[in-house]
Amino acid sequence: MKKTVTTKQLEVPVGVLIEVADLLIENEITHQMVETDEDNGTITIEVEYDRDERDTIHEAEDLIDDYEENEEEESNDNDDSK
Repeated sequence: MKKTVTTKQLEVPVGVLIEVADLLIENEITHQMVETDEDNGTITIEVEYDRDERDTIHEAEDLIDDYEENEEEESNDNDDSK
């Protein structure tokens, strides 16, 4: 049976880039950096994966989401202390 390869772009904040990159490398997910956004502090990584590797991509997305939530909470905490 032919494997279907999915391509997706992940916008990764620089603060969590090493964790996401480690996860992709450890699981041998094909990836490449395709864009940087200095204003937002992100790097866009294009990943190619098949059905068996979806959990790894979801784990990477969770790392990104968790990081962004923590950043937002810290920002709100700093706003509240003013």
